[in-house]
Amino acid sequence: MRIIAFEQDSLAAAAGFQIGDEITAINCHPIRDLLDFQFHASDVSLEFEVIRNDESYFIEIEKDYDDSLGIIFEDPKYRCCGNNCIFCFIDQNPQGLRKSLYFKDEDFRLSFMYGNYVTLTNVSQSDLQRIVEQRLSPLYISVHSTDFEIRKLMLGIKKDDRLIDKIRFLSKNKIELHAQIVLCPSINDGKSLIKTIFDLAKFFPQLKSIAIVPVGLTKHRQNLYPLRPVTPAYAKSLILQMEKIAQQFKQKWDDYIVHLADEFYLLAQMELPTAERYDEFPQIENGVGMAKDFIDRFEEQSLDFPHRIKIKRSITLVSGVLASPIINQWVIPRLKKIENLTVTIRIIKNKFYGNRVTVTGLLTGQDIYNQLHNQQIGDIIVLPSNCLNFEGLFLDEWTPEMIQTRLQKPIEFIDNDFSPFLEKLK
Repeated sequence: MRIIAFEQDSLAAAAGFQIGDEITAINCHPIRDLLDFQFHASDVSLEFEVIRNDESYFIEIEKDYDDSLGIIFEDPKYRCCGNNCIFCFIDQNPQGLRKSLYFKDEDFRLSFMYGNYVTLTNVSQSDLQRIVEQRLSPLYISVHSTDFEIRKLMLGIKKDDRLIDKIRFLSKNKIELHAQIVLCPSINDGKSLIKTIFDLAKFFPQLKSIAIVPVGLTKHRQNLYPLRPVTPAYAKSLILQMEKIAQQFKQKWDDYIVHLADEFYLLAQMELPTAERYDEFPQIENGVGMAKDFIDRFEEQSLDFPHRIKIKRSITLVSGVLASPIINQWVIPRLKKIENLTVTIRIIKNKFYGNRVTVTGLLTGQDIYNQLHNQQIGDIIVLPSNCLNFEGLFLDEWTPEMIQTRLQKPIEFIDNDFSPFLEKLK
């Protein structure tokens, strides 16, 4: 844990820490990463072992329980994935993207901190003990199948990784778990899927939810395992099958537990479940209930939308193929009620990854530009904020400024809330 900077009025800087110091222990506990640091630095009396210029020092600090030490550390190194999953989306990236898009993380710390999904294949008993000791809960687990032969095929592993034993240990020690199944037709569906669901449901209530998401297939699958896409008919059949199981769990435990990604409903052109059906949306970031949550929030926000704007404006809403029915049914009609506002939608097909990839969050800057530049577009282009990463880049490293410059139109990003944008138009 190397210090690279201090926050303003840092307790650590005042106590004598310096940039470049490496903290190796707190109160005799080894410090391996930020989670160790946060866990052990919560005490009020702290003795730090520090390496500075290859020499060891000890620094003591007395503080209140919730005081921040004001230390900024260098970026940590995370565990990478040693599996060879047949459905891995990263393997389906084209060449030439930024390096970070090819990194396969498999780190339980990222699961706790950011909700990343981990298979637990590389988790040792000492890791499990640490998870329990430091209460790293909840965790998000990619299960896919509890049948080892199928799991071995899907994850590309050779030895039994004792997944159920690990889940049992974590559940017994009150760690909250959420499971994911990437559904690959003809591989982990049918009887295998039902077995997996019931194997996991035995650990309820510590294992609180099971999300089933469709396999994502790009056009860049040369020399990869042949996989079938989810079709509308398949999606409809799966929805009916899983609903029966979920209703059994609801009657038994008052939780549905099993949830399907929005993509299944949109693909099958079936009505989305009610908000109550999602058990408080435990896996919404996984695309499970995101559409219903958006609709409900939009309806609530729309009560405060202005009746008119002073100056006539026209806007173009950009959407991926999957979300376009929702935009057309819910968003466009309501915005058209605002006087002096003209609204159109432009549905962008994903040429970068291929037409089977339909989610808005995977649209690239070049696809958006190429499909807008010869079209009639409004005064303002409106994009969902999930098109960008935290650095403000599209997947292909285009920036919003690049599109704005080429189209000579301003771009606005909306994060599930139209109200701030409409206030600016007023």
